[in-house]
Amino acid sequence: MRWLAILLLCPLTAVLAQTPGEEWDLEDGYETQLLYLHALVNYAWDGEWQYQFERRQLADNALRVNTGSVSSDQLLTDVDLNLNVSLSEDWRFFGRFTREGFRRRPVREDLLLLGLEWLGFGSSGFYAAANPEFGKEFLDIAAGYTLYGADREQYLRVGVLAEDTNWGSKNQLGGTQEQGALKLTWTARWPLLDDWWLYSEGEVGSGYERSFADETLSPDLASQDRRDNDLLIRLSRQRDDRFWSVSLEHYAFDETATYRAPEFDYDYQNLQTNLGVEHIRLIDGRHRWRFLAQLVSQQAESDGFRAHDYRRTDWLGGVFYDRLYDDRSTWSIAYAFGQPDIDYEPFAGQPDFADNDYTDKLIVGWQHDFSADARVRISLSQEVSQGGFGGGSVQFQMTF
Repeated sequence: MRWLAILLLCPLTAVLAQTPGEEWDLEDGYETQLLYLHALVNYAWDGEWQYQFERRQLADNALRVNTGSVSSDQLLTDVDLNLNVSLSEDWRFFGRFTREGFRRRPVREDLLLLGLEWLGFGSSGFYAAANPEFGKEFLDIAAGYTLYGADREQYLRVGVLAEDTNWGSKNQLGGTQEQGALKLTWTARWPLLDDWWLYSEGEVGSGYERSFADETLSPDLASQDRRDNDLLIRLSRQRDDRFWSVSLEHYAFDETATYRAPEFDYDYQNLQTNLGVEHIRLIDGRHRWRFLAQLVSQQAESDGFRAHDYRRTDWLGGVFYDRLYDDRSTWSIAYAFGQPDIDYEPFAGQPDFADNDYTDKLIVGWQHDFSADARVRISLSQEVSQGGFGGGSVQFQMTF
């Protein structure tokens, strides 16, 4: 289990506002045409895999990794690690590490929390957790309450996450924390009528506000405000040989920064909403069809430095056919497609960019189930209508 320890102890990165330059990360990827097709269709988790992961999320130990090529020099890599260990009749240890790959969002952050849960009320209890961060200024603390069903497959966990709790006294930039980042967090899975399940998770808060009065320690940045909120709602049903899932996700990011040189000041916003539907049907025990549909709406803009306006709407879909050859191996072929509508008005002096070219990919893959608790899927894909881009992906999921 040495690799688990390495993963748990890897450092978390808290990103400060950068000094803007010719390459500004907040704008990075606006003209990428295939990214949503990769992340939301080609490399999307199979709905039944996702359903099983959520079902045992607070009951078992689980690891899953999803990685795939999105360009010649970038990988989309998602990692989820859940630890749930009973220490005694009343105490449990839990840990969670998450890393979300790039999805046209301005920042990519890791989150690791390790803590204890006291089940003094039998089916419910209180928890407290923290991240073992090397830099004291980046210490996060979480606390809350969890209500469980008898098998721990239905649950409601609500808590508060305080990020960078020591930042005001431990940072090396002479910064002052005018407002700390405090978030309401939740994870819930609850049964509804007719075998449907509701799953939801999210983090919503007011964000942080920081100022940097010492020009010696912070020669460029004078102040920074940042807020990011994320929420997901999904309805799923698995019954007989059919599976349905409908999901809605909303992401909101806002960052304002002022500099010693006023020409670098900016106010940046990025809003993204995803609506997805998935249906899976098994026919004659050997032929499995999987259908995906996604609508993505994104709006991003900046006032001040590199003022720009970006609007994008993507209609995405995929049809996957799986041939189950035996109890453990599956071969698949799929067709994924996307119809983007991109309108990008960049900062002064740069040409406008617009695109509504149809994109599609042909995918072949293989899946092997090592057991009921561990499986891997490997796939290769090639862009068809526009040509020139191929990519591979590996997905691995296990409980232990």
